[in-house]
Amino acid sequence: MFCKSLTNAVSFRLPGDSNTLTFNPCCLYEEYIPFHPTIFKKEREKFSKANDFLPGCKKCELKEKTHNTSLRLRSNDVIPDGLDDKIYKLEIVLDTTCNAACIQCGTAQSSLWRQQVAEIKGQHIQPLQQIDSRIEKIKQFVDINEINFFHFWGGEPLLTDTHLKFINEIKNPQDVVLAYTSNCSIFPKDNVLKTWEKFKSVRIGLSIDGIEDRFHYIRWPLYWDKAKRNIEMFRDDTPSNMTFHINCCIIPLNILYVDELGNYLKENFYRNKNGSQINYNFIRGEGSLDIAYTPMSLREEVWKQLGQDHVVSNVLKEVEILEPNAMISYLDFWDTRRNLNWREIFPEVAKHF
Repeated sequence: MFCKSLTNAVSFRLPGDSNTLTFNPCCLYEEYIPFHPTIFKKEREKFSKANDFLPGCKKCELKEKTHNTSLRLRSNDVIPDGLDDKIYKLEIVLDTTCNAACIQCGTAQSSLWRQQVAEIKGQHIQPLQQIDSRIEKIKQFVDINEINFFHFWGGEPLLTDTHLKFINEIKNPQDVVLAYTSNCSIFPKDNVLKTWEKFKSVRIGLSIDGIEDRFHYIRWPLYWDKAKRNIEMFRDDTPSNMTFHINCCIIPLNILYVDELGNYLKENFYRNKNGSQINYNFIRGEGSLDIAYTPMSLREEVWKQLGQDHVVSNVLKEVEILEPNAMISYLDFWDTRRNLNWREIFPEVAKHF
């Protein structure tokens, strides 16, 4: 089987700047397909027959070149054989309520970003509506008690109870794995921790792209001190069935500070309670802060600092070089509104622009 994510996984998404329920095989697939029962069946049949990368699979294809791994390869290891087209993994991206407007993010993923844009344009952007009805629609076509792996995304998934509307109905939690991607601003309440204890395992991906002022700039308006306290609580005050990994989004601003973050994590957040190492996952920045905006002089400094074989170095070798004027204008515009200065916070990077 070429890709078990294509065959045995489904991702349901409700982009925050629309009210259209969409689906695709996974979080990396580049096309969001409007949900309709007939289309859902037809597309899943197409996915299950794939024997090569589909047009929507470009991110995985690139990651296999730069990282020597990918979601496709990991899925093929994790998802059991012999399932035919049974849905093993379900990704839920319905609630984009968020307390951050990360500089590399946007209106589709964050309610705070939508608020920021609405204030500038003098228009009202409707918040997410009818999440409950979308949940019920999903349950009409997917038996959640047949799912073995749930992954909840946001927004910030620990900020609302959307995830609980799924997991509280699971009859066999001891056989089910949960996963979340969180911005490290929320430590779960006691009732959530007690619910998680019932499950086979709970995997938390913490999105951290820098420390101190660099964290605050990238994950605005979140503050590093609070994130650091939550990291310590995740390390010390969570059930033994929980494991963690770090998702670091690589953008032109932070590529010279990879070791700074890595050193902090090595000293403070290196192993899970089960003894396994906390993995450090690099994600390519796209959109307004695409890693392709990195000029050659900065790439060369990264290669010298990190070495030619580092994952970040490999990404920079594979992506084209784009003229960065649009990115600079974007940063300057938001700096004015947020009372920040990217040139002062990332001085070693700024000199290359």
